[in-house]
Amino acid sequence: MPTKKKITPESVTTSERAENAALNERMATLNQGLLSLYHASAELQFSKPLTALLKSILRGLKSGTGISRAVIFIKEEASFSLAGCVAIGLNEKKIQDMNILLTVDEETDLLKTCQTPAFSGQSTPAQDRLAKLFEQELEFKNVEMVALEIRDHLIGLMVYEKAPALLHQEILIIFSRQAALTIENARLFAKVEEMAIRDTLTGLYNRRYFHQILDYELNRAKRYHQSLSLIFIDLDHFKEINDQFGHSVGDQFLKQIAQKLSSLFRTTDLVARYAGDEFVAILPATAGEGAMILAKRIQEALGNYQIMVRGRTLQVSVSIGVDTYESSEGIGGVTLIDRADKAMYEAKAHGRNCVRSYQEVQKALA
Repeated sequence: MPTKKKITPESVTTSERAENAALNERMATLNQGLLSLYHASAELQFSKPLTALLKSILRGLKSGTGISRAVIFIKEEASFSLAGCVAIGLNEKKIQDMNILLTVDEETDLLKTCQTPAFSGQSTPAQDRLAKLFEQELEFKNVEMVALEIRDHLIGLMVYEKAPALLHQEILIIFSRQAALTIENARLFAKVEEMAIRDTLTGLYNRRYFHQILDYELNRAKRYHQSLSLIFIDLDHFKEINDQFGHSVGDQFLKQIAQKLSSLFRTTDLVARYAGDEFVAILPATAGEGAMILAKRIQEALGNYQIMVRGRTLQVSVSIGVDTYESSEGIGGVTLIDRADKAMYEAKAHGRNCVRSYQEVQKALA
């Protein structure tokens, strides 16, 4: 029976010692990278802004791979560009001011880096162009990048300056995937949140969100002794449009009116669809006189607005009610809505296509 060779420290060759040392170093670095990934992932469990979450990922990347300078760009669908989001080891203000336009071919090229990363030695025309740009703008000596993708869809780009030490490709890929998932989840969450506060037909804010903001603005007006105005808008003869053309045409009519309304109000105002063909708007820090001026401007603009439906031109008109909270009053949001609603019905009683304020109605009754 053959005897087993006993391994002693003296029997291990120099090359074997070097190989074992390299393996131990690799395992230690890998463990450090996985530990960094664990801590970065733990931070992602908390509700934080997207920039804070991505910053946690970059900090973990630095700890796990030795990369000391890195940037995450997010692809903006509307402008088809890469917008600087967060960075480590760089001026973040400068990064957030960066916006890089992409072509369709360049996006395709960047997606290839998910299968053939920059550190493999291969590159694409998009990588070459962007590498020169980052060398100039970020002063990187050795630019490398990884595309952030979800289901073959580019959502961002991680750009870094290659560290002198040997990097672990698997750790880098894991962090890039974590960044991609974080961006995607943040976008989905924002979309769900937006859907919860928007009217599905018109895209304006919905009634529930309107009540929330009205309570908030009314409390703020009381605290700082400011005025707050409410405009209540009702479309004239909308039922006739539904009866004559059908509800699908009526829906298109409402969409166009909502779009027009959005352009007529100020950025500080909040416009919402209240119910059916009724719309409401909150005007923070606006006294009665200013609210009436704006309401009459809206009534005149819509009064001259025409909509084409099945080859026919429909003339739009609206009845508008206005009410204003003054700092001396002790009323709530429901009362403010009811008063603006009454003023609107008074406008309808006076022949429609006009504006009435609750204060005018009260004077007439006195």
